[in-house]
Amino acid sequence: RITWRMQTKATDAVYLYSKDTLHFSLVEQAVFKASKPIYNNLNYIISTSNKKLSNYENLEFQIKVVKDQYPEINLQVEQDTTDLQTLYFYGLLNDDYGISKLQLVYYPSEKESQKKFENIPIANSNIAEFITAFPNNLEVEPGIPYELYFQVFDNDAINKFKSVKSKVFTYRKRTKEEEENKQLELQNKTIKDLDKSLDKFTEQEKSLEDLTKTQKEKNTLNFNDKKKLEAFFKRQKQQDEMIKNFNKKLKDNLEDFQKDSEKDDLFKEDLKERLKENEEKLIQDEKILEELEKLQEKINKEELTPKLEELAKQNKNKKRSLEQLLELTKRFYVEKKLEKLKDDLMNLSKEQEKLSNESETDKNNKDKQEALNKQFEHFKKDIEDLEKESNALKKPIDIPRDKLDEKEIDKEQQDAFDELKKQEDNKPEDNQNIKKAQKNQKKAAQKMKQMSQKMQQQMLSSNMEQIQEDVEMLRQILDNLVLFSFDQETVMNQFTEIEENNNKYANYLKKQHNLREHFQHIDDSLFALSLRNPKLSERVNNEITEVYYNIDKALEFLSQSQLYQGVSNQQFAVTAANNLADFLSNVLDNMQQSMSMSSGKGGEGDMQLPDIIMSQEQLNNMMQEGLQKENKGNNKGGKEEGEQKGDSPKKQEQQGQEGSKENGKKKIGGEGEGTNEEMNGLLYEIYQQQQQLRNALEDRLNKEGMSGNGNALVKKMEEIELDLLNKGFTQQTLQKMLQLKHQLLKLENATFQQGQDDKRQSKTNKDNFSNQTKNAIPTAKEYFNTTEILNKQALPLHQVYKNKVQAYFKITND
Repeated sequence: RITWRMQTKATDAVYLYSKDTLHFSLVEQAVFKASKPIYNNLNYIISTSNKKLSNYENLEFQIKVVKDQYPEINLQVEQDTTDLQTLYFYGLLNDDYGISKLQLVYYPSEKESQKKFENIPIANSNIAEFITAFPNNLEVEPGIPYELYFQVFDNDAINKFKSVKSKVFTYRKRTKEEEENKQLELQNKTIKDLDKSLDKFTEQEKSLEDLTKTQKEKNTLNFNDKKKLEAFFKRQKQQDEMIKNFNKKLKDNLEDFQKDSEKDDLFKEDLKERLKENEEKLIQDEKILEELEKLQEKINKEELTPKLEELAKQNKNKKRSLEQLLELTKRFYVEKKLEKLKDDLMNLSKEQEKLSNESETDKNNKDKQEALNKQFEHFKKDIEDLEKESNALKKPIDIPRDKLDEKEIDKEQQDAFDELKKQEDNKPEDNQNIKKAQKNQKKAAQKMKQMSQKMQQQMLSSNMEQIQEDVEMLRQILDNLVLFSFDQETVMNQFTEIEENNNKYANYLKKQHNLREHFQHIDDSLFALSLRNPKLSERVNNEITEVYYNIDKALEFLSQSQLYQGVSNQQFAVTAANNLADFLSNVLDNMQQSMSMSSGKGGEGDMQLPDIIMSQEQLNNMMQEGLQKENKGNNKGGKEEGEQKGDSPKKQEQQGQEGSKENGKKKIGGEGEGTNEEMNGLLYEIYQQQQQLRNALEDRLNKEGMSGNGNALVKKMEEIELDLLNKGFTQQTLQKMLQLKHQLLKLENATFQQGQDDKRQSKTNKDNFSNQTKNAIPTAKEYFNTTEILNKQALPLHQVYKNKVQAYFKITND
């Protein structure tokens, strides 16, 4: 027997060893040695011989070298259709022997040295797939462009794990401001689409009325009636699906809008709750539609007619709810756009002020000033567009805008640009043009800041007025609703006490009809209020629909002399009215409580004591800042001859808030400090706010019935106001203001301790913690219609079959 022995080393080549000759006995062992490693396929022949036979038999052999291939990666990429910036990836990996690792590599563009690596878990196999998202929970800087790619490694440890890279993708996360703008645009588009769909409701309502009428008039339903019902149900399903999609879009946009904001937005939370209720209502309506389809197949007229009436009732409720949500969402985003414009203007004033402090030509030039001029032009266009959106509301929101201030800012910015242009064109050595431009820039920055503050004050004041108006309106509605309930109950009792042939029957029926008109006025007022206040939830719509339905059914039965059925529906109408009154009473209490808690932040009256203390602290800081500016100006050269420490607010009141133009051109102190006009404006603002705080404290003392220390504090406030009028910025006045805050804190502590129980009380920990990380992988799977690969582990196959397996999966996924 001839035994062949092949020996291999851990390389890509195959080595064969043998003796010098191939002549050996049958029992000997023959080993052939190749002269060099075999990297390619090799065909060879071995002739066997022994003592008896020479070259007895030629044996042909082939050595087939299978080279280890590089891994392969095939990618599909999709963009999130909601936020339009999250990227989803689906990838297919394969290698001839096995894949060891897959990683995501990302880095800021043009900064490849700052690479970051994220390992992606995959199956330990020669075929694998993965789904991932970017940035998912990875930290990326907003506003900075990134580049990213995927890199897959095989299991060839000898050659240090060969790898292949995918193509490079680019990504840029929007900044907070850009994100808000994008969300506002998406919301605006959704609102417009939803607005168009309301017209289809009217058509569907008419079709439903015709079908209901047909059901009542015909004794039996024929084939054509069935086809009409089928067409109606199909349109109804499409309509419900459309509303559901719009509802989801509105809800998602509200969730994402300003989700990192620390401020609690009650309007937003109430609106989200309304959307949630509407979503639950749509699910209930789907069940009614399914029941109708089953009855329609049986053509059961007796059961179908009341179900159609119920569907008509639900459709009216649905249309009403959709109109409310649409108007409330429009109103919410008009308010948010207004807040954003106010913040944008304040940020622009800071940029303008920062530029005004630069005295070098390379840092303060016409190009930078021109960019700020364009930003202010963009602001004016945005606020003009917002006015149009506000006027489109049922009750427009007052957009605070002062066109005179806008023209003054335009003039100051243009003057600054002209001076910087002269400096750049003429290049004088004394830099006088830059100094003039700095003055114009400072004035423009100051006016922008004042304009933003005015917008803030007017918004708060308008909000408080709106709440007060809503409270008064709801109180009046509630009074009318209670009267309606009593009158309805009276009419119901009158019908209970008479027979069908009573001569007063017609008069009572007329009273019932008049009561329906009375309730129509209540409904109109409630609907108008619900268009600007999301607290009036779906329950209000449900109860209103119930009142209408039962009154209409009562009129129908009573007009046909079906007394008992009519009285029964009257009782249901009274119950629905009482339920509505109870709910509105709770809403009114919540609104009044909310008004008392938030009052004072936009007006003088009804401020809480903590609000007064906080506002006094802000005034103290403003006073200290003004005093530092004035002292700094005095140290740098003193005031102009004849100037005092700033005109008093008494003189300021006579001259107007803008101050004297002549004094505005003079400086209090050294270069870079505030002008006399600016200091007068600051002093006058402190005086006004101090006066408002005194009035607010007097109102609070009158309501709480406090005296003694409270009255003494009011007198101290009056003294501070006189000092501000007569002396302006002084250290003595500041000291009085600091002492006033200390006394206010004492008053707050005394008020808090008054009536407080000294018994020990248990305290439950009610802190809620939520995980802020959001995994986008489940969402990514929805974007790819994939078939899961089954070979999660490498199969022990011969190479020829391995090749066939790889070819199969490539064809399948292609």
